[in-house]
Amino acid sequence: MKNTDPVFFVNSFADDYFGGNPAAVVILDDYPEDSRMLGLAREFGFSETAFLKKLGPGHYNIRWFTPEVEVSLCGHGTLAAAKALFATSESGRISFASLSGELAVSAKGEMLELDFPIEEPEPCPAPDELLKALGPDTPDETLCARRSRNLILVYPEHRQIAQMKPDFTRLASLEGFPWLGIAVTAPCPEGYICRYFAPWEGIPEDPVTGSAQTFLAPYWSARLGLRTLKGLQASERQGTFEAEVASGRVLIRGRALLWLRGGVDPGWRKVSG
Repeated sequence: MKNTDPVFFVNSFADDYFGGNPAAVVILDDYPEDSRMLGLAREFGFSETAFLKKLGPGHYNIRWFTPEVEVSLCGHGTLAAAKALFATSESGRISFASLSGELAVSAKGEMLELDFPIEEPEPCPAPDELLKALGPDTPDETLCARRSRNLILVYPEHRQIAQMKPDFTRLASLEGFPWLGIAVTAPCPEGYICRYFAPWEGIPEDPVTGSAQTFLAPYWSARLGLRTLKGLQASERQGTFEAEVASGRVLIRGRALLWLRGGVDPGWRKVSG
């Protein structure tokens, strides 16, 4: 398509075309006003839209928008961006300049590998009203990842994660809540199970959250004594991944399926008036 901005729809951490976490990827010569990118992300309606600007060979600036806000780190959006670039113009390894520093994605057979910063969780209290909104079960531990502003709740059994039915209306109504999202997790064979809720960012439940593994993987690696872990995010769509803690980084591996490519009229970038 001539005179359009290239757009790709990709399912990240997906084992088939109807699973994983959908993301849109838009490739631009330059960024328009933030309000226009937020508006396009809202129009797509995915939990994340990644906007790319080329800086040099194999090097891009990346920004991520939910339908409500810009975020500083997004795993599945980065995986989707790399899949789109590998399918069109790049090979081997891609680096991204982001609000969270330099990130890299490498092709590893059928998988793509994210090289992300690590974030060590620390003990942190959780409000009673928040725990009640998540359901009747009580977590064994409450932790937080302060840099990314995430609360982490650790439960003893994987079935508690799979069966959890949060009251999202009640969660979204909580005032003065200092966190952007909640990760709930429990051990399972060879690794861990998790889910991620972020109603304050316009995402009641994220299908698969790559960025959450920057703090979940180091926690479970230390607790289980495993360097490489298998992960399952037990959302309705579900998604699988591998996470490896190495040299102060987290390597997150997963599959990505590109299922639509096209273009959007460049008029979306212009502010009306």
